[in-house]
Amino acid sequence: MKRLTLSSDACVETLALLIIMAHADGELDDKEKEGVRAAAGVLNLTKELRDRVDALLKAPIPVDQILVEHLKPKERAFAFVAATWMSGVDANIDPKETATLDEIAKLFGFDEARKKELVQLARDLEPGRKPDTSWSNELLALFKAIPARLEGTGDVEVVFDGPGMLWT
Repeated sequence: MKRLTLSSDACVETLALLIIMAHADGELDDKEKEGVRAAAGVLNLTKELRDRVDALLKAPIPVDQILVEHLKPKERAFAFVAATWMSGVDANIDPKETATLDEIAKLFGFDEARKKELVQLARDLEPGRKPDTSWSNELLALFKAIPARLEGTGDVEVVFDGPGMLWT
């Protein structure tokens, strides 16, 4: 089994990207906010970090303010897959969302081949949307599914422990 720690900072930056993507089409509804807040709770973020997430829900930051220098390559891939997944949850990818993903890929230093690989991975993870689906449950399932896909094996168990997420 493989183990990788996703730091609290990486969790917050991933949530920030989800918020940016949710805002990219010009709308952020209550279900999206609920899902991001629930994910912050599941990730065992400190109150200070949860407060930062709440502030981002009110006023998202530009992509270039993501603290990319604090993210390891696997954390960048994780965050990009999550952001790409968010762009497709309503089954209608807005051109603004595509432009935002391009900006994120450039910021993260992904070449075109890596970007395409991660976009495909995210599209493979997209759920069948149902009217009564809980955003918090979908985000939790997403966060558990990404590591196995990035590792290319089902031999990755995801647990949440302390300040951050562990791949074990």
